[in-house]
Amino acid sequence: MRKYIGKYFLLFFFCIVLGLAVFFYLTGKDNETKGQRMTLINRVTNEVSSAGNENYGSKLSALIADNNWEQEYGKDNVPVEVRYVEGGINADGSVITAQDSTVVSIMEEGEFRGLLVFTFEQQKLSDNILLCELIIAAVFVVAALIFVYIDRKVILPFNRLSEYPERIAKNENAAALPESKNRYFGKYIWGMNMLRDRLSGDTRRLRQLEKEQLTLVSTIAHGIKTPVANIKLYSEAIKSGLYRDNGIPDKKDAEVAGKIAKNADDITDLVKELLDSASKGVVVFEPHIEAFYLPEIGKFIKDEYGNRLSVLRIPLTVEMNSDVMINSDKDGITRILTQFMENAVKYGDGRGITVVVDKNEDGYVFAVKDKGSRVPENEIPYVFNSFWRGSNAEQVEGNGLGLYEASFIAHKLGGDVAARYLEDTGEMEFEVFIPL
Repeated sequence: MRKYIGKYFLLFFFCIVLGLAVFFYLTGKDNETKGQRMTLINRVTNEVSSAGNENYGSKLSALIADNNWEQEYGKDNVPVEVRYVEGGINADGSVITAQDSTVVSIMEEGEFRGLLVFTFEQQKLSDNILLCELIIAAVFVVAALIFVYIDRKVILPFNRLSEYPERIAKNENAAALPESKNRYFGKYIWGMNMLRDRLSGDTRRLRQLEKEQLTLVSTIAHGIKTPVANIKLYSEAIKSGLYRDNGIPDKKDAEVAGKIAKNADDITDLVKELLDSASKGVVVFEPHIEAFYLPEIGKFIKDEYGNRLSVLRIPLTVEMNSDVMINSDKDGITRILTQFMENAVKYGDGRGITVVVDKNEDGYVFAVKDKGSRVPENEIPYVFNSFWRGSNAEQVEGNGLGLYEASFIAHKLGGDVAARYLEDTGEMEFEVFIPL
């Protein structure tokens, strides 16, 4: 959030600098204006004073008639009126004051002769500065409001949406983005949901092909096992001399039988490796260990499933019994819990799902509990096998790999998974344990 607030400070700093620049500019222009005016005043005063013989008024009139002051000093620095007042007294007998004008005395041989009164257009510096500063403040407010609008309508929604491609890349069961009438991202949301559906469909077909491939490999491997075992038995019989008339083992026969037995063992090992590699190739995961806080797991569950379960009217409870830091793979743990949550949604009866995050003296416990379709007790030992589906899953779409993936990742993280039926609450619980 700090990176978004930063631009407001930058805008504020820019407006402060701009305001100071305007202030100093206007102040400088005012000082320049005053300097030009004083130069003109001194010049006129000197020229009028040099007239002598008290011809000051005539000299002033001549100067005004022949002046090119606008070219020399600028239009704003030329007085709108210049007049000579003899003795400093107006015609009505009032004394000349300098309230709105600049008054300069005319002296000759140390004696006071009269006054030159220069009247300029009044330029109120404070009013100009206030006006400019108000305009800058208005610019700041308008720009800040534009930033707020962009943040709320564009940047923040986009940041939330930008996490979605990563989520669907890591989790094939990621919930669809809620439809929005946002004119900036409506089409993007529609496209991402279509991409999600396409990837989900492709993944299901891939899983089905993998299942068929593994089934084929398993069938072939098990088909090979029986004849290979028989070959090994026959080799042992030959080696023991069972098929000789005198029952005495022959050295050459025993040597050949040993080679046959060794080849049979090699075939058995190859079949085992083939089965193991076929099963392990279904799930790809390499741990990336980092430090994070347990409440981040609870936040993930709420963000990922809160809206979806609300639409399905399934109550969701997240029990955070610890808020300590853990060193593990957060993505791996969330992938495990995602599989547990998907099972709870598919096989539960909708009365509620509870997620528990806890820590004990041995490690960290993450569990998902739901009420609904119970896995038979005799099938629980097999629920984490690849492509295995329980008898309660006949009417539910699936490929039998979700819990296998959870088990695979847990073992990669040095932990383990477990499934149990809780008699006291009537809930089915799936749990992953990560040691300290």
